[in-house]
Amino acid sequence: MLEPTAPAQSKASGQAEASTAIVVVDIAPTVIDELTDPIYPADALAALVGDCVLYVTITIDSSGSVSEVIPSWKRPNIPNRYSDEFLDAIRVAARSWKFEPARLVYWEKTKDEDLKYLYAVVVPAMTDIKVAFAAAGRVR
Repeated sequence: MLEPTAPAQSKASGQAEASTAIVVVDIAPTVIDELTDPIYPADALAALVGDCVLYVTITIDSSGSVSEVIPSWKRPNIPNRYSDEFLDAIRVAARSWKFEPARLVYWEKTKDEDLKYLYAVVVPAMTDIKVAFAAAGRVR
């Protein structure tokens, strides 16, 4: 099963408020279609490696595609002989994943404390996900 471990953060999320009159809302990326599960690596399955959990950080580019998959620095990954094969399986599956990209939406506060829409900018974002490979060769 694929599950987010933390909310996505746009690479520009350090921009909380440009000034007192401007409000910036950081909208995280959302999944467009169901995410394709990675395939349990054949060599690991033949070696009876068993269950394997990997935490990875994915970068979602401004087109909504996954541009990078790396081991997460926020969660522990216990390495094994087949760690690279499991990571490669996630990278292959991630090529087909599609997201509505992250956006920074700029609003102006009016004198009446209402918000007036100004514009939105599409930005890359990073999020951590947990991928659990089951001993039976499935992804849980």
